[in-house]
Amino acid sequence: MAKFINRIINYILERRKQKLEKTMNKLKPKTYTQSTTKTHINASETMILSSQTEKMLEQMDAELKNIVKTCSLKPEKLLKYIEEHGTEVHKVPWADKILKKIKLEEGFVAPMNGLKALYLNFFVYLLSQKKLNISFQSKDMFVMRDMEINIYYLLHQIHKWYGFKMNLPGYDEKAQELFNENLNKMTDGADLNVEDILALKEAIARDSEAADFVINLAKESTGAKKALNKIKQDGSAEI
Repeated sequence: MAKFINRIINYILERRKQKLEKTMNKLKPKTYTQSTTKTHINASETMILSSQTEKMLEQMDAELKNIVKTCSLKPEKLLKYIEEHGTEVHKVPWADKILKKIKLEEGFVAPMNGLKALYLNFFVYLLSQKKLNISFQSKDMFVMRDMEINIYYLLHQIHKWYGFKMNLPGYDEKAQELFNENLNKMTDGADLNVEDILALKEAIARDSEAADFVINLAKESTGAKKALNKIKQDGSAEI
C-alpha cells in the first residue's frame, strides 16, 4: 500500500509540488500578521493556519468525502452535483490549449475580471455551444475537454472548488493569479508586497490540502489502481 501511495504522489502531485516548493524556499523569512492569524514565512516551515481555517478544512474534508461516496466515485455524477450547486460545467474542444494561453489548467476555474475573463468567456461559451457571453467578468466554472476524466485529477479540482465555495482564503483573483504564474516559474518574492506573499502562500496551501485529500481517499479506494494505471499510460497527471 505504501508503494502504491508513493506512486500516486509521484504522478499526481510531484510536478506541481516541486515547482511550488522551490518558490516557497525562495521567499524571505519574515513574520506577517493578518486579521485572523500570525503567519511566519520561512523556507523551512509550512504555513500556520488559523484555528478557524483548520476547523473549516476538517468540516470540508468530511463533507466532501460523503459527497464522493454518494456519487460512487463517478465523474459524471460529481459534475452533475457541481452544476446543481450553482457552478457551470463546460465540456470544450481544445480546453487544455485554450486555458494554457491564460496560465490555467483544466478543471476548476475561479472567477476573474478583465481581458482574461473576456477571453475565457468568449471561447468557453462559443465552443461549448451555449449562449455567447461577452463580459469582462467570469463566474466560477469547470472547464475541460469532452473525454474520459481521471477521477483523482477531478477530485483534486473538486476539493479546490469546495474550498472556494466555503470562502477559504487563497481563492481570490490575486491569489489564484499568483499561484498559476508560479506553477511554471519561480519567484523570490522580491517583487511581491506582503499581501501578495500571503495570498500566494494561501493558494499553495489550498492546493496541497487538495492533494492530501486525494491521497487519503485513494488509500481507501479499491479502484485507485485502475486510475493510477491510466495516469501512467498517459504519462501525465492531467485529465
